[in-house]
Amino acid sequence: MAQVHTTAHYHTIILGSGSMGLAAGYALARAGVSVLLLDRFEPPHSYGSHHGDTRLLRTAYGEGASYVPLVLRARALWTALEAESRTWGAGRHGLGGPSLGASLPSGSSFAPERLFAPTGVIGILHRQSGMLDEVEASVAAHHLPSEWLTAEAARKRWPGLMPTDDERVHHDLLGGVLFSEACLRALKHGCLVYGAAMRFGGELDALDVHKDGVTVTWDGMQAHADHLLIAAGAGTPRLLEQWLPDWQVPLQPIRKTVAWFKPTAPRLYTAERLPAFYADGPGAMYYGFPDFGQGVKVGRHDGGTPCSPEDVDRAFHPEDEAPLHAFLRQTFPQAGGPLVRGTVCLYTMTPDEHFLIDHHPGHAHVWLAAGFSGHGFKFASAIGEALAEVLQTGTANHDLTQFRAGRFPSHA
Repeated sequence: MAQVHTTAHYHTIILGSGSMGLAAGYALARAGVSVLLLDRFEPPHSYGSHHGDTRLLRTAYGEGASYVPLVLRARALWTALEAESRTWGAGRHGLGGPSLGASLPSGSSFAPERLFAPTGVIGILHRQSGMLDEVEASVAAHHLPSEWLTAEAARKRWPGLMPTDDERVHHDLLGGVLFSEACLRALKHGCLVYGAAMRFGGELDALDVHKDGVTVTWDGMQAHADHLLIAAGAGTPRLLEQWLPDWQVPLQPIRKTVAWFKPTAPRLYTAERLPAFYADGPGAMYYGFPDFGQGVKVGRHDGGTPCSPEDVDRAFHPEDEAPLHAFLRQTFPQAGGPLVRGTVCLYTMTPDEHFLIDHHPGHAHVWLAAGFSGHGFKFASAIGEALAEVLQTGTANHDLTQFRAGRFPSHA
């Protein structure tokens, strides 16, 4: 057995440094807390759920009005992160605290990027859509700036859009587009600026949870902490099965695909002319983005193939392209030109498609953030903040009780 080297003691160790892990690590480090982030891959990367350039930020939330305060806080935090990142000068690079080994991020330079584009978001909602009432409830409960348009009015407003007369169009004026990989680069560098330690590459060799903390051995290096946060995305089921088999939570990774298409009438689909969008109709929900220079991006939110990160088919096939192309040709007719590229990502689903944020039933100092079910990225900044509060004080400013595992029968 290889020699194990012991390093520093931390307040919190985070297993998984994707969207939620980095956001929590950034919030902890910014609060002056010692934190160590670990991951097999350096973010951003293409093995999880955050790649593909862009993510929607919707405030008129069709998944429930209870999400609205959280998404409004997330929006404010993303814009604050973008503004703060412009102040991180070259002289502040590499300020990560004691590292577990020598594997800090490979890129020591940092250039500020745009993180959020306030394009607005249009929702194309069929009269049979289950989201229609929820969007209306979100708007009413939280007095969100928005407008409803008939199909005819929407066609006049956005000539590239062709809703049917059975559809209503909601314009979410606070919505927009997050540049997901840029967001992760900013969070990662922010962690370093505020003194977080990081290690990317390697594997989890051992995890020992005891009554007053945890001991983690990663790639032959051992570290101790008072608290543990597991934010391993689609890798969470395997991690729990191997290291915490008593903690059985219902999580299922799903293979998903997105694609970019070259518009045949490019001027109709620029970010200056068309908001980001989603469409909920009988039997299918699609979402997409205007052309930021690589084509119009579209994906299907529902459906997908159960998988694991180890066995997922990462190739993009003609059968992946066909339904996406068909949706564009129907709803955005002049956006559905030639395929530019397609890619595969992962959702990690819970049975009810709501998030799972909870502590271990026997160890209150061990937390899990997982199961974000394909709509969690926009919330990462606010969930990271809330997790940092919970890990420091035991409570958060945002109510996280709706995300507890006890809502599932096996955990009640």
